[in-house]
Amino acid sequence: MPKSLLIAHHFPHLEAQLTQWQTTGKVPPVLLITGASGIGKRDVAVWLARWLLCERTGFSKTAHSAEAENLDMFGGGSFSPAPLGSSREPCESCSACKKAQSGTWVDFTEIAPEETDSGAMGSIKIDQFRAMKSSMGFGAFDGAFRITLIREAERMTPQAANSLLKLLEEPPPGWIFLLTAADASLLLPTLVSRCQALRLRPLTHETLLALLDASDTPADRRKLAADLAQGSLTRALQMCGDEAWETRKALIKFIDEPAAEIGKLVDWAAADAKNFQLVLDMLEQVLSDLMRASVDPQGPVSTDGKKALAEHATRLQKRKGSLPAARRFWERQAERVFRARRESTAPLNKKLLMQDVLLPWLNP
Repeated sequence: MPKSLLIAHHFPHLEAQLTQWQTTGKVPPVLLITGASGIGKRDVAVWLARWLLCERTGFSKTAHSAEAENLDMFGGGSFSPAPLGSSREPCESCSACKKAQSGTWVDFTEIAPEETDSGAMGSIKIDQFRAMKSSMGFGAFDGAFRITLIREAERMTPQAANSLLKLLEEPPPGWIFLLTAADASLLLPTLVSRCQALRLRPLTHETLLALLDASDTPADRRKLAADLAQGSLTRALQMCGDEAWETRKALIKFIDEPAAEIGKLVDWAAADAKNFQLVLDMLEQVLSDLMRASVDPQGPVSTDGKKALAEHATRLQKRKGSLPAARRFWERQAERVFRARRESTAPLNKKLLMQDVLLPWLNP
């Protein structure tokens, strides 16, 4: 089975790590996979789990002698990879791979944020770790490892994070923890210090277009969505949706006539956490375009907003008296967007928060 487009994009970055694990026979007990939202962190984590449990990669119990099985995989011992241990991909045909394909693999568990009553993404709570801790005395059932994926680990409550930290101080032999996080700075520093880090790169424009072409999104929106997505498939797909597409138009109008559009933008952003983040993403892109154009007027700017942004820049320079003064305004708004991302994780009124972000544009 060929690699997915997401895995193919990240594979050159992963291959050296896979080779090292196979060569040394040692896999880190805790791997933290970071990178921007929507670039395939979960896909990579699940693919790594499948690779580690595959019988052709050299780690499976069936690929080693009884003596090798008793060695400490986390530094207390080592083994020579089995003859079939040169594969850099899951074979897709062994028993372990077939169980993974059907979702019946027993050595893989996923813990993810719970949804709130409103459908928004919530937190990872300490209760979600209790079943895992109750099985700490048990090793893997089929493969060489027992693997737990903790998705969006930055959403753990303080109680859950501290509970996990205690577990990671002495990981059970044969257990591997895969954590994903868009922003590792939101994790406990002591937790991060126990992880080996793997940072993924944003998706290329070509990869995004190929993924969008394989989707059922409107064809006439795909190129612009890929342009605006900043390497994130999640953003690109959301941008292709009807509501987001109309909101992008409203944001461009807002730059031209802030007073006429601010109410619509605030209401849409406050209706859902994903909407809120998308408006911040769009505004960040607009500010990036404005600052790039102030340095290189012939440089690339999003085609749908080129005229509105140019007219806004001209008006603002006249009002502020100079281009450097206009640039300072855009820089302050970019800083405000950055702070709003962090503030949005707190239980604040999203409508008031978005108003605070957009109001300076009314009287720059």
